[in-house]
Amino acid sequence: MPSLNTVGQRVNYIRTQMGLTLEALAERAGLSKSFLWEVEQDRSDISGRRLLQLADALNASVEFLLRGGAAPAEYELPSVEVPRSLGELAEEEGLTYRQMMTILEIEHSIVARRGGGPRGTKGKEEWRALYLAVRQFLEEPE
Repeated sequence: MPSLNTVGQRVNYIRTQMGLTLEALAERAGLSKSFLWEVEQDRSDISGRRLLQLADALNASVEFLLRGGAAPAEYELPSVEVPRSLGELAEEEGLTYRQMMTILEIEHSIVARRGGGPRGTKGKEEWRALYLAVRQFLEEPE
């Protein structure tokens, strides 16, 4: 078990257990990659607002990030509920699981940045419009 004595060590632990790069976590949290690197290296303190953004992005509690405690042997990813209409679109279009989850994450990001609104109410055609808008970025590497 790695040493988890500081906020930075705990952030790094959860990030790596989730398989996220610094860049991916920065995007999720709305923070800069360089700032996150400084936090993980214990070279920078983090404000309460930023700590909350980071906790949300990591699906972790602020309590754990601040105080530590018993860390699980392996960080468990939260379960994800895929809307039926998105699943149907993915099946019709032959999308991979990764592509479908990327579309879902994009939609969550848009909803979060717009300040909320009902989630899970999109019909298949709304998902299709989002898919068509981002399709070029979803191509799987060969």
